Amino acid sequence: MEWDYILRDAVKGNTIKELHLKKVPSLKTCDDWKKVSEIGLIDHQTKYAHYKGGLVKYGERLYFVAQQRLDAIAPFRPWNFKAKIKVMEGE
Repeated sequence: MEWDYILRDAVKGNTIKELHLKKVPSLKTCDDWKKVSEIGLIDHQTKYAHYKGGLVKYGERLYFVAQQRLDAIAPFRPWNFKAKIKVMEGE
């Protein structure tokens, strides 16, 4: 299964499946943070992890950015998340 292709359209109607959220890579660094576009904020607890941060698009790919990284970059690049993403559990 090609996860890059599936994750491009993983967010539909401000919801994402938990299975897809677990496969979303984390964006830790990039060449130009101003080219990153905001999709929505996430605050979701799974059995083994707590996803607190935002979903963003960089290029054609979907990424997760942790809240600590969002806070660290905020003085240099203002974030404007307009939606809250709901996570659907199960298949």
